[in-house]
Amino acid sequence: MHSNFITPPDYIKTVLVVNATEEQITNLGDIVRGGTVPYNVYFYNQAMNDQLWFNRVSSKADVIIYADKNNPEEFFDK
Repeated sequence: MHSNFITPPDYIKTVLVVNATEEQITNLGDIVRGGTVPYNVYFYNQAMNDQLWFNRVSSKADVIIYADKNNPEEFFDK
């Protein structure tokens, strides 16, 4: 676990990706690792069955991507 110390003008986008496949998660890791834009990326799927966690994270997220409906890779800067 790590923490971020962030000062102006920096801003880290927070993204919640829901129902991603293992392949999508791997691809997103590669995109973020090779990119220049920092992200906080949270992953959730229905099998986790933790509505309180989902509500908490979704209220902080700049964007929520439902990976079973949209390709999450299209959101991230490459």
